[in-house]
Amino acid sequence: MAFNVKKHDKILANTLEDIQSGVFDNVKALENEVADIVALGLAPEQVRPQIMQAFGRSSESVKTQAAPLTNLSQDFLNQSSVPADNADLQSESTLLNLSEQTLSSTMNSSGEDVVQTVVLATVAGLATQIIVDQVRGRISGINMDSNNPDVRREQRKLRKMMKTGGYTGAQYASQQSKIKGLLPGNVNTAASLAVKMNTASDSVVGSFNGTFAKSRATRQEVEMFEYVGGIMATSRPFCISMVGSRMSADEINEVWDGSSWAGKEPGDPFVVRGGYNCNHYWVPIESEDE
Repeated sequence: MAFNVKKHDKILANTLEDIQSGVFDNVKALENEVADIVALGLAPEQVRPQIMQAFGRSSESVKTQAAPLTNLSQDFLNQSSVPADNADLQSESTLLNLSEQTLSSTMNSSGEDVVQTVVLATVAGLATQIIVDQVRGRISGINMDSNNPDVRREQRKLRKMMKTGGYTGAQYASQQSKIKGLLPGNVNTAASLAVKMNTASDSVVGSFNGTFAKSRATRQEVEMFEYVGGIMATSRPFCISMVGSRMSADEINEVWDGSSWAGKEPGDPFVVRGGYNCNHYWVPIESEDE
């Protein structure tokens, strides 16, 4: 049975979009909850436990956003001539749980940073509204809530770019800079929780997809793999040169170890592929497809 790359690519794109959209909603809800806490103007020793509790609740609820990942494993199983077994279901469950924990731990990791922002700003005597803005920036970054209609307009443009695609890295960076220039000068959007969660979302999708495919191929003793995925303006030279290549696992590791490119990440080439935001992956080639 020949693997339908176009079909799986669509499922892959939809899965990433669904997870990022759900995670975005979680981050925004957390932003508003923490902003409401800070707006009360409590003393640092009172505000800390409330903020940390809010992060704890959000860290637990964000786990549900990983659910669409099973669409990827189910498509691999549906496109295979070998029926699924208990080992496949166990692999799916294990990888889903790991993905949930990744999203949860990433969400929780910024709690202390936000508390520190509030405490330092409070001790410095900054106005409550300024502290609220700083917290919003630390959590949602350039997507923070704002009463400025110009900010909201440019944020909508950025979300549209992300949804429709077809933009260059320079265009995306330019739109981000435009939004930053409209935000209050005391707001730091660098290393925001939203950015961390977006990276984590991309990571769990790519890791789940690549690891499940490799796991099943190993148990089936499949020897050959093909590097698949569309070529875009942002595709890395390594990926462009590798798309369509058919190799054994040993050959893949050999090429991987002997190559270097901007954005290469350490790890298993089946999992990290071309690096962050890479839309390529290795698919097993069953004997009748060779």
